[in-house]
Amino acid sequence: MTNQEASLGAIIIGTPLAFLLTGMLLVQCYIYWKTSRSGDTWHIQSLVAILLLLDLIHSMFVWIASWKWFVTGREKDLDKIPVTLSLSIIVTAISTLMAHSMYSWRIFKLSGRNYWITLPIMTLAVLRVVAATFSGGYMIHLKSFETFRVTAGWVISLGLALSCIVDVLITGAMMAILRRTRVKSLTMDSVIDSLIIYTLENGSVTAITTVASLVCWVAMDNLIFLGLHFVIAKLYANSVLAMLNYRQFLRRTGESRSRSGLVDMEVIRLRSVSSSTPKIPVVAVSINRTMQMHTDFDTRRK
Repeated sequence: MTNQEASLGAIIIGTPLAFLLTGMLLVQCYIYWKTSRSGDTWHIQSLVAILLLLDLIHSMFVWIASWKWFVTGREKDLDKIPVTLSLSIIVTAISTLMAHSMYSWRIFKLSGRNYWITLPIMTLAVLRVVAATFSGGYMIHLKSFETFRVTAGWVISLGLALSCIVDVLITGAMMAILRRTRVKSLTMDSVIDSLIIYTLENGSVTAITTVASLVCWVAMDNLIFLGLHFVIAKLYANSVLAMLNYRQFLRRTGESRSRSGLVDMEVIRLRSVSSSTPKIPVVAVSINRTMQMHTDFDTRRK
């Protein structure tokens, strides 16, 4: 392995960045349990708890691997793969699958239970987990990055590529669904535009990070890709919590606008995707209230 300084530098940067994102996830989980979980079923609340648990386990694995490299190891041992690093790759795959499943289920409900959209997405997401699980298990067996790169390096490339493809498909499907729900209302269109922008930004962050990690793995004979791979699981977990908490912001926005009778609150609420009630096309309604007040003030004047 060449350029060990670059490898160590990337790991030094990636490890604290991963822990920073774990801190952000803890804050988002606190906000969710305090303000945003009302109305969510136990499925959604369990998903949040599992994502947090997986993230903490992933952080522990990353910390132990970094400790072995920087404290108990030597530069010549940089090619040796710590077992906890291999396990962190598997945990990343599981967290990614849970995030993709959450978004796919949301697309499934918002698209009117369209299997032609969600089934290909979930198939690719499952294949990504299979590839990552094989990579982690084979790394434990080989214990060497160089040997793994020669014999099965393409498996990591496949897993990262599939993850990026799923991100693009989910983002594209969500944007298409949101654009289709646009109505001739300036108020509702502004809300939908904000959702489209949020969806694009959210999907772009995970996709760009995954592509960058893939490029570093394929093009560089070092461990720079690990610095990026450490944060992938954190980004997916944070994206799910950000989506759940963003509903609360939309609710407050919708409630403030609904006082003027311009916004249909059923659109703003963005109910949990686990609801079994089929989606009904929504029409924004503008309500004008007329208030008449009667007083006998004038009749009392002499």
